[in-house]
Amino acid sequence: MAARIGLAFDGFVSTQEAIAMAQQAVAAGAQSLWMAEHLGYRSACGSCMAFAMAAPGPMLVPTAISPYLWHPMPVAMEMATLDELAPGRAAIALGVGNPLFLAESGKALEKPIPLMREYVEALRRLWTGEAVHMEGAHVRLAGARMAFTPRQKPPIYIAATGPDMLRLTGRIADGVVLSAALSLDSVRDSLAICAEAATRAGRDAAGFRRAGYLFCSVQESSRAAMDAVRPKLAFVMRNKFLAENVRRSGIPVDQEAVIAAVARRDLAAATALIPDEAVEAFAVAGTPAECSRRLQAYIEAGLEEPVISAIGGAAGLALILPMLREFAG
Repeated sequence: MAARIGLAFDGFVSTQEAIAMAQQAVAAGAQSLWMAEHLGYRSACGSCMAFAMAAPGPMLVPTAISPYLWHPMPVAMEMATLDELAPGRAAIALGVGNPLFLAESGKALEKPIPLMREYVEALRRLWTGEAVHMEGAHVRLAGARMAFTPRQKPPIYIAATGPDMLRLTGRIADGVVLSAALSLDSVRDSLAICAEAATRAGRDAAGFRRAGYLFCSVQESSRAAMDAVRPKLAFVMRNKFLAENVRRSGIPVDQEAVIAAVARRDLAAATALIPDEAVEAFAVAGTPAECSRRLQAYIEAGLEEPVISAIGGAAGLALILPMLREFAG
């Protein structure tokens, strides 16, 4: 089954290595490149600018840009610049951010739903080029305006996890991008919440974009693939918003201990807390045939845009490329 396949980057490898990986993925049929804004790692918008120059063709998505850290005006500028470099290929994913890393940067997660609603409105209004006046509870603009505008407004995805943010996403966003490490059941339920909210808001749910990150490790040995993806699962499990996903799976993961280990930057200890059952439920890991079946299951669960995070850098991507060609074709 063909699908719109994207490739995700986490900012952990050098920009030069990421560009080379992007070029290989696009040559294999990847239709989008998503660059994460993990605090302390490579810049999402800057990396997408580099991709625009080096890998023509795919959609370019900085993700997940946090309203707690970025004022809407510089983000509107970044995205309009990206659209100028790659006309019609710029999109953005907004997300409140990881509570642990936000706290380290002196930010607290306060009233994320109204903040996200105001932020989306501000971006869309700024992209018109008109003077924008907003006196929101969180976003204030006093006549700010863009001197240039994108040829078309970049689609806005929201990186949503909890039910309230998923409902808001269905009401106002162009699409959702679901977190990595979700079970198939959580993917189905999350997309259903978005669709219901879109319908209630009088929107055409059929045009709503359904993307989701998938940690992917392809090896000749299932054991090697599972062990390779385990540290990534430990890192993403630092996000307390995944607690319900873990609880519903019934898999014994001590998430509080994982969060504590990541907070002290002891990834080895965090990794040791991720059992095999969690890898099987929350990732795409195994032999080429096993991974193809697993990816197909996520597509059947409703993901129209699987966004693959290749485990193992360039070497890991090389093992994934045949599967990418299979599904992108």
